[in-house]
Amino acid sequence: MVILKYLGLGLVGLIVVAVVGLLIAQRVSDGPMMGFIQGGPFESGELVDTPVSDWSFAANQEFEFELVGPGTSRTAGVVMHDGVGYISCDLGFIWNRLEDASTSVLRLIYLFKTWHHDAEADGRAVIRVGGKRYPVYLERVTDSTLVGALKAQMEELAAGYLGATLGPPPAEPPNDIWFFRVDAPRGP
Repeated sequence: MVILKYLGLGLVGLIVVAVVGLLIAQRVSDGPMMGFIQGGPFESGELVDTPVSDWSFAANQEFEFELVGPGTSRTAGVVMHDGVGYISCDLGFIWNRLEDASTSVLRLIYLFKTWHHDAEADGRAVIRVGGKRYPVYLERVTDSTLVGALKAQMEELAAGYLGATLGPPPAEPPNDIWFFRVDAPRGP
């Protein structure tokens, strides 16, 4: 019984050390870790000060972004529409239609996802694509017609990526998706 107690305490200690180590690694990392774990502010990549009016060159490339206020970075889902880049924040619109075990993991991520509120409050960001950093401003899309077109495009992309037809959008929350238009940077 005493051995089990010490084994349990040792296991808890290892978990605490692993979590603390991950949190430290996140803050000091140069961007997202392993493509899907939130990371720290960007340090590498040539800084391009010229505003981008057509993001088509970035289609089908890994798109990372850093929110300037919190100094956190992540990899984003991106939709290109008429040469404009839109970063998506899936709040159940796509992932809640999946039927495998990954839905549980995605639901857990959803519970801790807050970057979309930070971006809506202060849209200053830096995009890193193709090894270059671009200062931008993220503006939430609220026009229902444009949101509908972006949702349809996102559904097509997700179905192609997953190799399956998605079912109807979930009626019960979480069932939303937010889009942020990637604009030229604004003044301080």
